Amino acid sequence: MTATTRLGLLAALGLLLSACPPPPTKGDGGVDAGTEDCIEDADCPDPNLFYCNQSTSKCEPACRTKNDCTAEVRKDWALDYCGGNLGCQCDEGKCVASLCSADPDCGSQVCRNGACTAAPAESSITSCQVTPDYVVLRAGAKAKFYLSAWDSAKNPVVPKTGVTWSALTAAVTGSGTGLSAEFTGAAANTSAEDAVQAKIGGATCKAKVLVLPGTVPANNVDVLVVDELSGRPVQGASILASVPTTGATIGAVGTTDAKGYARLNITGGQNLVSVSAFHDDYNYLTIANYDMSTSSPDARFLAMALRRNQVDKFGGYKGTFNGVPATPNVHAGIAGMSLAGSITDLSIAQLLGPSVPTHVKIGTAIDKADVPLPAGVYLGFTDTVIKKDISAQGLAGTCTDASGAPREAEILSGSCGTRTAWALAGDVPLGDLPIDAFASGTSNIDFGAVLGKIIPIFRRFNSSISRDVQFTLKTTPRKTNGDPDFSNVTEFTPVNHDFAQVPLAFSFVVRSPDLPQFKGAYVDGAMFLGGALVSGRGVVPLGMGAAVNQNTDAKTDLQAGLAAPGLVQLRMAPTHHGIEGTDYGVVALALSLKSANDASAGIASSAVMGRVPGNRIAFDPTGSTVVDLPSPYLKFPENAKYNFTNTAQGALPPRTFKFASDPGLTGTGGATVVRVVFTDNLDHRWVVYLSPAQATTGFALPPPPGTFADRTFYTGSTTGSRAPILVQAIRLTEDPSKSTAPAISYEKLVELNSFNSDRMVDFTTGFVFIDYGRPEVDWLTPKDANSTVAAASAIKVKVSAFKVGTAATDDGYVKVTFTGGNASCTAVDGKTDASQGKGEISMNLPAGCTGSNVTMTATLYGQDNQAIKPPAASSITVNIQ
Repeated sequence: MTATTRLGLLAALGLLLSACPPPPTKGDGGVDAGTEDCIEDADCPDPNLFYCNQSTSKCEPACRTKNDCTAEVRKDWALDYCGGNLGCQCDEGKCVASLCSADPDCGSQVCRNGACTAAPAESSITSCQVTPDYVVLRAGAKAKFYLSAWDSAKNPVVPKTGVTWSALTAAVTGSGTGLSAEFTGAAANTSAEDAVQAKIGGATCKAKVLVLPGTVPANNVDVLVVDELSGRPVQGASILASVPTTGATIGAVGTTDAKGYARLNITGGQNLVSVSAFHDDYNYLTIANYDMSTSSPDARFLAMALRRNQVDKFGGYKGTFNGVPATPNVHAGIAGMSLAGSITDLSIAQLLGPSVPTHVKIGTAIDKADVPLPAGVYLGFTDTVIKKDISAQGLAGTCTDASGAPREAEILSGSCGTRTAWALAGDVPLGDLPIDAFASGTSNIDFGAVLGKIIPIFRRFNSSISRDVQFTLKTTPRKTNGDPDFSNVTEFTPVNHDFAQVPLAFSFVVRSPDLPQFKGAYVDGAMFLGGALVSGRGVVPLGMGAAVNQNTDAKTDLQAGLAAPGLVQLRMAPTHHGIEGTDYGVVALALSLKSANDASAGIASSAVMGRVPGNRIAFDPTGSTVVDLPSPYLKFPENAKYNFTNTAQGALPPRTFKFASDPGLTGTGGATVVRVVFTDNLDHRWVVYLSPAQATTGFALPPPPGTFADRTFYTGSTTGSRAPILVQAIRLTEDPSKSTAPAISYEKLVELNSFNSDRMVDFTTGFVFIDYGRPEVDWLTPKDANSTVAAASAIKVKVSAFKVGTAATDDGYVKVTFTGGNASCTAVDGKTDASQGKGEISMNLPAGCTGSNVTMTATLYGQDNQAIKPPAASSITVNIQ
């Protein structure tokens, strides 16, 4: 509550206590508005225009329709804040000031921070930046450039008019006006040069362009390697061609030059080749099974955008929330940094940051010590701050000095970045939280009831944005167990968020496509994220929604006030504080919760990503005009297999990945690319692109050349355990704002043209993934080494990413062997999971088995009665008496 509001309430209270009550006055709903004591609505001046707030026992303005908020209806209880040119909306029974979402909402004015205002003067702009600021093009390929601008105080400015674009050299052709313009690569140049210019007011800014020749000789493959998030060429990457069916190297290994360019000669008449790029500082990338005989105009020139190893360095911002309301409520916030590049290539460790053990006490309902809250969470209750400090990490990219010039040395070393800091924060009455649903634990929760209480809470949240947060990154230290240590945020950039910057004022309805099935059952529900796609910064969240599927059918359950199942209400703020004019988008994540009760099932989600028609959102809580999301959800890429070894495993050749059955990712609405990701213990990745049409053919990976670690293994060594596998599929279209836009083919994605993977988020309309993880086994009973175990007692292990059982669809079983002990200590097998899918496998020690310093080793065995390869095992030494 603001100081002005508190003073107004005190003044009104004084008038109420005076001997002769004054007549009602306009402006704040009358003297009775928010001050009249009440027990029920009938105690208020007009029960049609007021309601009794049971939390405060005060009358507050109410409405049933938008018309109830107008001065014509309210008369003496008119609301000043509803008198503006946008008026008010009746939002869940309360009159709230309407916001704008785009310039067309405001006639001759512009929409800034959700309000209609005069357009900023061009003369107020003193500096600007073009993003991307560095582009490598092939002659004939197109690239889109965007303008960011600032005033003399470095506040973001979004101009309405006055921006002009021009080509400075023969390297490109194009021109334009407005916040963006498209240019086409023309004449090849020998090095990157300032080729694109934008001017606004007294500010001029430029972008560098490098244009490569377009002709590739027969029996050759040209390769361009760039940094996905900075656009700079990657020099010194090793480029290797291999036979798709065997992984055998073809010809010599090439190396990229200062332009990120290399040429490979393909010997032996191969029509299909796989091409891989290796660099220690970046993810490896393999383009599998590329067709050399393609007739594409971009044939045999491949584009490879590599992402820098995401957790080798870390940096970001830190701060807290300003203006937290002084109310007797729960004050909750979550902060983060914009999601740069492809949203399918996130590092969860980096996204969430370190967990902070926190003592959470909220009234008498919650009192728990050492709750691991993510670094970006703010939490308070009444006047008690439970967790004040927030921090969030960003990915390396570009940065500038005080003059606006790129800091090239830091960009090339991955030591800086610029992203948008965002936060969502809400002031929520304790009674509105579904705490009672969790009172008896987390089993048998009525998620429908929980969701029914959560959805209205979104109305109480606000969005906060700081568009341009520049930060440095430093080398990430490692803990003793090898995990990254992100705890030291001393050098993070200080940024505080406003708790109530702009409300999530827009309630609107989207239509989800029919839900997909995972492991033979429809998914359990969906989460919806509304946001903006900000050039050079990434995806900025602006709101959210949720739906469940308790009916376990193809539709999300019917939500209150909506016409049909499959319709979902979202809450979202407009673009604000410098990101106005960017595209609104909605991501729907269909979620399977099977991994919660089946330890063998990986985390799985299928998503669709749509743009909002007209790039405007409206207050439409009942869905009179529904926003349709792209259809369909991609099918889950189930039944994927990879042979990590150099020898055949059954019918699977060495180092070969393939699907045992067709995953159904082709055809209308199908995927552009299957993306297979191996991640080692340092979070270094080997990414493979595969055409969905070749899913059951698969690919064979080559051994990495030279001294490069083999990231298909957890420690980079072929003698170690396997790396976790993530299998994704992504659908791309040339213009996601149009439902009739042509799909991007696999060849068009991997060839150097206007649709390359460094812009994948611009073209994404759907993606799906299964985290296959890696089979692991750990001891539960006994848990501590050197402990004493009773003879013939029960032992128990925990198995994950491996289905224990004897059915043909099961993976195998657990075998426990003994080193030491007497002759009775013979192997025991655990072939049954009686833990209802938790992966807790119980066995008993062999009768008569005793001894000191006995080592028990639990190993995972396949259905062929052989230990899986690479092995998955865990040992513990105990005393058996």
